Amino acid sequence: MAPLTTRPARTYASSTRRLRVVGTLGSALALAILGASMLLRLTAIFGTDGKVISTLPAVLENATRMLHRLAASGVGFLAVYAVILCWSHRPLPSHVFKAIAGMVAITVILALIGPLTPGYRVAAITIANVAGGVVLLMAFWWLRETVASDSAARQPIDPLLRATIFVFLAHVVTGAAASAYEMYGVRWFTFLHLGTALLSTMFIGATLWDRRSEPLLASCAAVTTMLITAQLAIGLTLVSLGARPIWLAYLHGMLSPMLAIALISMVTRDSVIQQCTRSGGNNDA
Repeated sequence: MAPLTTRPARTYASSTRRLRVVGTLGSALALAILGASMLLRLTAIFGTDGKVISTLPAVLENATRMLHRLAASGVGFLAVYAVILCWSHRPLPSHVFKAIAGMVAITVILALIGPLTPGYRVAAITIANVAGGVVLLMAFWWLRETVASDSAARQPIDPLLRATIFVFLAHVVTGAAASAYEMYGVRWFTFLHLGTALLSTMFIGATLWDRRSEPLLASCAAVTTMLITAQLAIGLTLVSLGARPIWLAYLHGMLSPMLAIALISMVTRDSVIQQCTRSGGNNDA
């Protein structure tokens, strides 16, 4: 067997800072895209001729659309730059490569369906945009968090955490569906969204309880608890109101991306903790 060299470690270390910058900037841009898209969607209504009309002032609407375009362009640039880094600093650890691959794949998908979005003609496209935007944010933040520890070794994701992520994404999808179909007067998706909210809360609660004694996850657990509590409270308030204030619906929607960030931080840090625990156990043995 050929002796191991230090090249992979040096290569990984030299790319860490740049990749973290990509992850941080990409997360900010993905959050801007989601925020702009949500504001445009919540303030859009169908006119008598079937065309979409924005209730935003023209200046604010144009500024929001410009922000969306600039952020989307920035994400595309970062995706290309990440590919260049991935190629020039290869081989990278598999968890870093997977984060970059997911980020690039979602960027390409969103770019392809982008031209179909204006007018909200197809609800499925609106749903795909929201879900894709959240996954894009998670991929960028995963990249940032996964290189933050400067460790090339990671343990597989805990099954409970993996299930929690999937249930949370299902909750995001049903929320996007409830918003998209409400434009057409279809409201039963709201009740489906409530069901996934309860399921998501149960999984997140189980995850937090399972890691209640881990001090390195205390900050993530506290933030996650506050976010899920606030989202549930606002969501139930919106359901009980006859007329739904746009600002409250916007706040409710924007809590999901923040919750996604908190969950990804918990996943990546838990993986490092498990690796350290395993390494410590091997050393004791």
